[in-house]
Amino acid sequence: MQHYDTVIVVDDARENRELIASYLEREGYRALRAANGQEYRELLANDAPGLVLLDIGLPDVDGLTLALETRERSDAGIIFVTVRDSQFDRVAALELGGDDYVTKPVDLRELLARVRSVLRRRQSANGQGVAPVLQFAGYRLDLIRRTLVDAEGEPVQLTTGEFSLLAALLDAGGEPVSRDTLLGVISNRDVEDVSERTVDTLIRRLRRKTEQDPARPQWIETVHGVGYRINHH
Repeated sequence: MQHYDTVIVVDDARENRELIASYLEREGYRALRAANGQEYRELLANDAPGLVLLDIGLPDVDGLTLALETRERSDAGIIFVTVRDSQFDRVAALELGGDDYVTKPVDLRELLARVRSVLRRRQSANGQGVAPVLQFAGYRLDLIRRTLVDAEGEPVQLTTGEFSLLAALLDAGGEPVSRDTLLGVISNRDVEDVSERTVDTLIRRLRRKTEQDPARPQWIETVHGVGYRINHH
């Protein structure tokens, strides 16, 4: 059984590891610490964390390899927290099952928002803790049937990528969701040639399908310098 209050922080830099773990503990999470791949494997063998914060450049094993091992053994969410910022690393991380990708130095409040978002999605996927129907502006998004209907009950056709993006925005409860987080949501499982431009394209499509005036959106708002949010008011 997954322990959604438990997060493993894997980072060989003690200062970074303690900074993140201590912050999560102050926010009510149980934070376990690992300085390398061996320590992480031992923790994973004896616990069922809801989430792993995983550095890529570890001294004994590549974090991408650990992500692949994690996917074979666990349903834990994975957020990569790393100094690596190349498109190759980002795409590889998402293809290997990462849920999100954060580059250092880390803003702790933003990281916390991403932690909460990934944990909510994981709980939803496992049928725990999240309502199967999310609502905004009269629309109803059914997470089980994977359908969207408007206020009159008429279906709105969505692609897989559009559905995943809208679900992530609604799941955030009105909080801004970064482009990197949305990129992790869709990844190569939903659309091909994934990039931040892909996220913006899907947002434009969603606005055309849900907004009265897509050029002046009321519901799917741009948060400049961050990403997007759903306005529930």
